Amino acid sequence: MVTPSWHPDLYARRRPHLEVRQKVIRAIRRYFEEQNFAEVDTPALQFSPGNEVHLQAFKTELRHPHGETPTTLYLHTSPEFAMKKLLVAGEHRLYQIAHVYRNGERSSRHHPEFSMMEWYRANADTA
Repeated sequence: MVTPSWHPDLYARRRPHLEVRQKVIRAIRRYFEEQNFAEVDTPALQFSPGNEVHLQAFKTELRHPHGETPTTLYLHTSPEFAMKKLLVAGEHRLYQIAHVYRNGERSSRHHPEFSMMEWYRANADTA
């Protein structure tokens, strides 16, 4: 059975939004490539939920194959921390378009999973 949100007629009406999204993402990637930024893809699973007191991370459990105690992990609320580690490692220009997850944010204007773009440029003169 097809769920109502994926009924072909309903999807056809939403298809133009997907096409616009694709054009926007292509333009973003083209711009950052022209500016010599590296596109990165950092892990969504983190050992720490982050330090932002106003954001709640989704908690999950990594089960090990030989019965060891499971490891608690969190879905990232932002790629910021992992990207800043890449800056410290020597990457000077980087960006990421990432799926991020925030628990407790569900409303007509917020969804617990959404796309976020984050970028950094080391040693930039912004004056």
